[in-house]
Amino acid sequence: MIRMNKRAYDTFGVKPGHTAVGGMPDDGLYETGAPSTTALELRDFGEEANSRLPGWGKEHGRDKGVEVAATYVMSNTNPTGWPIQALLGNNMHSGLFIIPDNGDPEGRFLYDPSGSYMSREMGSGRALYGSQVSPEDYLQYQLRDGPNVTVRKFATTPEEEAEIIRRADEIGGGGLARCTTSVSEAVSGVGPFRGVEKTDWPVVLDRQLRGLDRHVDEATDLESLRRVLRKP
Repeated sequence: MIRMNKRAYDTFGVKPGHTAVGGMPDDGLYETGAPSTTALELRDFGEEANSRLPGWGKEHGRDKGVEVAATYVMSNTNPTGWPIQALLGNNMHSGLFIIPDNGDPEGRFLYDPSGSYMSREMGSGRALYGSQVSPEDYLQYQLRDGPNVTVRKFATTPEEEAEIIRRADEIGGGGLARCTTSVSEAVSGVGPFRGVEKTDWPVVLDRQLRGLDRHVDEATDLESLRRVLRKP
């Protein structure tokens, strides 16, 4: 089950098999890492042929405030590669996904703004809905850039999830190098994300999320992610 976003943004990514850069610094706080040969290469994924499901949230009872699900924010803080390494530091990519606790695969949602993660079901707004969402596949894709990937799990209500999805729908694909800008804007001030401020940097967003001390679990590899997904 998939849905296109309201704004049909073009999307961009780093060279095939890699994710997009998280954007330009907003506060000068970032980390640097070992030199890498990764180079930027723009790629336009355009608008995929997808159907729109305007009643998706209500169909699954997500507005009733009963079930509690989880929102996962992924921070890829691997080195971005020379020559942009000196400027961007360890700021590869940010993304998020929502997995309902009731086990309904049709309630899954993944948002990969400015990313290069591909699925034939992916909407032009870089959103993926339903059973095609695979957290394990998404993490494995990010780990191609290196081991510095963290997925933080936050308990969210259906109303909070609906607000995050609504915002993602409005923001759309994010354009060039706006992955973290889009993700931080989608979650800022919602439920456990109160205190998160808009930022362009994956390292800064992950630092904010860690500082909230509101995440209920985290994962850094496939084994730990599967463990986290199994836990209520």
